[in-house]
Amino acid sequence: MNVVERPSHEETRARILDVAWDLFRRLGARTTIGDVAEQLGMSSANVYRFYPSKQALCEAVASRQLGALTQCAGEIARRPGSPSERIRATMLMLYECMRDSMISESRVHEIVDIAIKESWPAIETFKQDCCAIVIGLVTEGQARGEFGPGDPMLLAGQTLCACAGIHHPTLIAEFKDSPTALPPEAVVAFALRALTHPGPFPTETGA
Repeated sequence: MNVVERPSHEETRARILDVAWDLFRRLGARTTIGDVAEQLGMSSANVYRFYPSKQALCEAVASRQLGALTQCAGEIARRPGSPSERIRATMLMLYECMRDSMISESRVHEIVDIAIKESWPAIETFKQDCCAIVIGLVTEGQARGEFGPGDPMLLAGQTLCACAGIHHPTLIAEFKDSPTALPPEAVVAFALRALTHPGPFPTETGA
C-alpha cells in the first residue's frame, strides 16, 4: 500500500504564498484569507495557522517577491565587469521589474501602494538591501579610480534617489505616458555621471 506523504510545514507555507500572489494579481487588495483557502482546498483556519491575519499574509508575499528582486540585484552586482556597468544593469533591472508589476499588473499596484504608505517592514528591508548593494559597487568603483571621492553610503543613497523616478511604483504608474519623462537609460546615465564627477555638492552630512 502506497503511503502518500503529507506536505511539510514549509511546503504548505510556500503553496499558500504562491496562491496568495496569484490572487493578489487577479483580485488585488480585496483578496481574502477565505479566497486563498478555497483555492488551496483547505479551511481558512488552516491558513490562519501559518499567517494569523491577512496583513501578515500580505507582508509575507511582499517580502518574498521583493527578496527575489534583491537576490537578482545581488547576482548582477557579482558579475564580471566594471562597477558602472553593474550599477546600470541593476538599476535597469529594478526598473523593468517595477514597471511590469505596476503597469501590467494593475491589481498589484493597489497592494504596493498600501505597503508603501504603511511602511511595511518588507519595503524598508528592500530599500536597505538595495542600498547595501550599491554601496558595495560604489566602494569598488572608487577603489578602481572609476568614481570620485565621497562617503559610499551617501553616494549610494544619492544614486538611488536620482533613480527614484524609475523605481518608485507610484511615479512609474503616473508618468508612464508623460511626454516629459526621461527614458530610464538617461536617468541611470545621469546618476553614473554624478558618481564619476561628484562635483562640489555635499557628500558628507553637514557639508
